[in-house]
Amino acid sequence: MTRNVKRFLAASLLSLSPSIAFAGEVESGLFLDLLSQRDEYVTVREGVVQVPVLRDAPVASVAPALENLFVLNQAGANISLGLQVLTGTLNGVFNPHPVPTGSYGGFQVSAPAPTPLVAQQYYWTVNPANPAGSKTCVWRVEVSDVGGSCSAQVFFGTYGGAVCTVDAANSFINPTTCETQIITIIQ
Repeated sequence: MTRNVKRFLAASLLSLSPSIAFAGEVESGLFLDLLSQRDEYVTVREGVVQVPVLRDAPVASVAPALENLFVLNQAGANISLGLQVLTGTLNGVFNPHPVPTGSYGGFQVSAPAPTPLVAQQYYWTVNPANPAGSKTCVWRVEVSDVGGSCSAQVFFGTYGGAVCTVDAANSFINPTTCETQIITIIQ
């Protein structure tokens, strides 16, 4: 990444407090026992964040769009990506991968037009051999088209004491093209 982009993304860390305030507990059960079958007690926290709409977006029609799904690693160890539901075509993983602590990483998907919904479900974990038993954030990004306008929600579940947040100040969706940038944080 260029130095200006890193500086821009680093400045977004100051916005963590407001983005945490948007996250609320939900009881949808989207992520219960998602990663493995377990017979012992496992604490799973869940939440949801509405993605801000990009202002002054150029006018276009809802169509297939790129989804850039970034992560900031503050977990204290390298993190690895796990894909669970992929709607569209994986364009690749941004370097470096695994993502070192203190760095940004992520991946890009060419997603189809939502009719009415497109979902990506993935996780970042410090232990790819046992994600349910270690710090892991599970994310589900849902992009929907309601009457010709795109919106997005990010649902998340946590395992192993991880703290999972969305950088709402730097995440967005273009309401007319459905192009999406989601920046998440794992601690």
